[in-house]
Amino acid sequence: MGTLAARTSTTRRLRRGLALAACTALLGLTACGADEETGSEDPAAPASAEEGDPGAAGERTGILLATDPEIDETSGDGAPSLPADELAALLTENYGGESACTGDLVLEIGSEVSCTGPERVEGDLGSQDWVASAVAVPGEDGLAEGYRVGVLFTTGTGLPEAASVLAQEDVTLTGLGFGSMFGAEPLDAEELADSTLQVLTSENAYAPVDQDADWSEVTCEDGLDLTDFRAVDCTATTSEGDAWALHVAPGTFFGADQGLLVGIVRPSGA
Repeated sequence: MGTLAARTSTTRRLRRGLALAACTALLGLTACGADEETGSEDPAAPASAEEGDPGAAGERTGILLATDPEIDETSGDGAPSLPADELAALLTENYGGESACTGDLVLEIGSEVSCTGPERVEGDLGSQDWVASAVAVPGEDGLAEGYRVGVLFTTGTGLPEAASVLAQEDVTLTGLGFGSMFGAEPLDAEELADSTLQVLTSENAYAPVDQDADWSEVTCEDGLDLTDFRAVDCTATTSEGDAWALHVAPGTFFGADQGLLVGIVRPSGA
């Protein structure tokens, strides 16, 4: 993939924090989600969090996307790493509880580390398995100019094969929460396309891409059941007629709303 330093030069200016926190602060605003209905006290927790193992049938895979972890690129040659204690802290710094990771996360796209972290965001937080994956998120200079490295946490013991495309080198992630009742019923292809277009055009997305293109339409090959953590292939078209391939997955954002996680396939060489 070339030298990481060349592809992630903007990480030197990264600040600690989760993009999740910004959207959580806006949960009461329609700009942060199209669905204002309220549900359970912890709408984004996996549906069967109180019992059973993460990833059981009918249970939503929780995710947490950290777009700007603090990275030290002065530690030596090769790809930088996020120390295990700092990686674990990303799981709990906004919610409390305890977390731990089995090792440092090498910040090369596709690297993974197993962790344990909170099961809930309120009450008895409990503990569950998480996996941290190094992923690409939009860079400061736009989608066509490269990316920076972020961390995608998912509940369970590994990123499901059906969603593994989200951690590929040429896929850049963003997402948006729509509300606690979003996806209560499976979305058909048209509904998924409409919601995906909202992610691309929202200034409140976890990593906004609304200024990167004049997104005008999205079409999807299939619908999506938010209890099935897999990526559906879609295509976004701009007003200029440019087509961008997308991979769209459920976004059960931990501590926030139900929504979508959108992987945008970058142009070759970006």
